[in-house]
Amino acid sequence: MSAAAPASDQQQQQQQTYVIENVEVRFPPGSNAPTKRLVRSTMRRTITPDGVRRLIRRGADPRVVVELLWPRGPAGRHVLDVCVLSLAIDDSSRLSALEDALDIWVFPDAAQLVLPLWPSRARQEAVLIQLIRAGARVDGPPGAPTDVMNLGTGDDEKRTSHCPIQMAVRAANLTAVKVLTANGVGMRGLTLLFVPGKVRPNDEYEAALMAVYTHLVQHDPCLATELGPWSYNVIHRAVMNGKGYSDGFTLAFLQLMKDNGASVTHRHQFDSLGLGGADATPLHEAAQYRAYPAIEWLCPYLTPADINASSSANKTPLGLAGGQLANLVGHPLPSERRDETISGMKGAVRTLLLSGAAIDMVPTATDSDRHDRRLVDEEYVQLLDQLADDVMDAVNGALNPQRDVANLLTRLLPLARPKPSDSTDDAPAVPSRPSPFAHSNETPQIAWKVGAFFHEPEAVDQMRLTTHTPLAGRIKAAMQHFVKCAATKTAGNREVVGVMANVGGRVVRVPLQCFAVNRGQHAHRRLGLREVVQKARLDEAARFGLTGVVKGFNTHLGNEECQFEWQQLGWVDETGRFQPLGIS
Repeated sequence: MSAAAPASDQQQQQQQTYVIENVEVRFPPGSNAPTKRLVRSTMRRTITPDGVRRLIRRGADPRVVVELLWPRGPAGRHVLDVCVLSLAIDDSSRLSALEDALDIWVFPDAAQLVLPLWPSRARQEAVLIQLIRAGARVDGPPGAPTDVMNLGTGDDEKRTSHCPIQMAVRAANLTAVKVLTANGVGMRGLTLLFVPGKVRPNDEYEAALMAVYTHLVQHDPCLATELGPWSYNVIHRAVMNGKGYSDGFTLAFLQLMKDNGASVTHRHQFDSLGLGGADATPLHEAAQYRAYPAIEWLCPYLTPADINASSSANKTPLGLAGGQLANLVGHPLPSERRDETISGMKGAVRTLLLSGAAIDMVPTATDSDRHDRRLVDEEYVQLLDQLADDVMDAVNGALNPQRDVANLLTRLLPLARPKPSDSTDDAPAVPSRPSPFAHSNETPQIAWKVGAFFHEPEAVDQMRLTTHTPLAGRIKAAMQHFVKCAATKTAGNREVVGVMANVGGRVVRVPLQCFAVNRGQHAHRRLGLREVVQKARLDEAARFGLTGVVKGFNTHLGNEECQFEWQQLGWVDETGRFQPLGIS
């Protein structure tokens, strides 16, 4: 190791016990004693770089490939061909990379293969480098990786081989990865960035694995765009295998892959979900695997067409999410994890709907389908209820900069005074006059007009609301009109938030009434943003036969004040003339 190596690479590592149970190590016929000693001392972490050199001089073969044999059942066995470089790579994960490669996860109590750790990362690096200099294959056994099943009469054998770089990545061993990449290891075609599914990750493993992935994409960004068997990509696999990982790791990984070119809309060609053969996008997978954080992450990057994409079995992500929600709700054994997942999936369903998922594409042909659809309907009602608050939050977000500036100017303007005149030999200096804004009722209005230059109408467009129905267009058009009127056509914030008034026999606050309903020759009926939003919500509920939308204001009036045709909606200009808004 170079003198400039980080101190962290020279520190002692926490050790783990050498355990090999029900796994046999076989050498090629004719292997000499130095070769066997090289392999065994590497596995036990008792060799040094000088020891490697001595054994090589005595005839040890650094290119040796040994067999790890596990009799995985009464009528079969698994043989893993592995080189000495792979055996020299530290791995503290559970299952270990070697156990994973041998499929020991199928019968986890039937065998164990855990190697100890090198005394330090520096020792590991030095041994790896010495083995490579002596001729060890950085790309592993000839032809690796391989995965072959030999079927015999009562004695089936699965034979696989893995490359050292695969072992190093699976072990989340950045030291080994750096040694291998520095020595020209081949990396393409190995799907190195596919998140491992059989490991039991902890915080330390996740951090180490993310460091490895970051190094790999910096070394070769094309690794993020590789496809595996049946055209899976890294996003598919992260969603499918992410159940044991923290949300923070999964989302950081997804972002890293997307930033390096991974597609969020790619369709794989294998029916792992019962989708009828093929055509599942990462969003399909996320819905089927209940990966609600991934759904929340994916939706902002997708168009409504992407979100409503059907599999070859005509399943949409929303339909799959509804089915999984139904399975969870019907589960007979409540648990904290179940309740958390139900809550997460309900939120994911609402996110899909907010992002343009078509509720009428959820099937209703069978009783099971109709049950799934009812659960989706319930979440849509919840979404419509929440929408009223979201609208007000977005409107306030647009107007708050104006309010802040106006409040500041209202306090500062009365303090502003004209500059006093300079004294001369003929006349003394004249003291400054009082501020023209002192004790003026117009000061707040002037401050509000100046503040209008700072309002942020784009906050309305940033609100997440995309629908395949007119709902989103109607609400956003109404919000834009309200913000424009509130910012530029009022005398102050008090006019925007409204004053208390008697409405239908009750004293309530009446916010800015900047909309009007055209009634021909009669006086136009004035109304506010919340009435327009309620009309849009009621129309959406009626479109899909939904009930239970909560009005949330002037409940004593029912919905009478929210009844109008969209072609009638507009506003009254300064001359008293009605101007249509053009919302349909």
